[in-house]
Amino acid sequence: MTKKPIDYFYTASSAYAYIGHGAFLQIAREANRPVIHRPFDLMKCLNATGYHPLEERTEASLTYQFSRQRDRWSDFRNVPMPKATPSTHDNGAEIANLVLLAAIQKNLDVEIISSDFMHRHWTENLDLSDENAVAVTLGALGLNEVELLEAARTPEISNQYERNTQFAIEHSVFGSPTYFVDHDMFYGQDNLVLVERALKQPFG
Repeated sequence: MTKKPIDYFYTASSAYAYIGHGAFLQIAREANRPVIHRPFDLMKCLNATGYHPLEERTEASLTYQFSRQRDRWSDFRNVPMPKATPSTHDNGAEIANLVLLAAIQKNLDVEIISSDFMHRHWTENLDLSDENAVAVTLGALGLNEVELLEAARTPEISNQYERNTQFAIEHSVFGSPTYFVDHDMFYGQDNLVLVERALKQPFG
């Protein structure tokens, strides 16, 4: 009997998706569960579902969530993380997200590509919104960057990106990463312990 896949919603520039990426994929492998990667437009989702804008939060809150907690979790998961957020971070990751969907369409190893995008963004300041920078990264992985970028620009891939985003909006996804295990939603890599438990014994 084929086991149901885990739906994995994230944007490639997300700090906490990056921190939890390897741990989550390992948990899925150990549970023998396939993963459906669903890159989505995080800001469109957050704007539609309602969230507390960063500029309205206190400095203490921002420091805790995006500095102290980020440092602790990256240390805990042994994931390299710079002290300063990459200068390209606010540019978003739409090109990279669309390329990931194109890679899925072409049956390429999206786990390797997404891992590389995340790692290079956070450790090398890779601009995930820049086609040329993304192309160089794809080429370094031995992939056909021209073919992938052409596919990423097609209506089919744009429509899939929009469907992922609309699903996230309709299901009140709070951020990146978010995991759906048998339709049960888990937000944040800090909840991977609950994801692991749900894969073994669903919550009532």
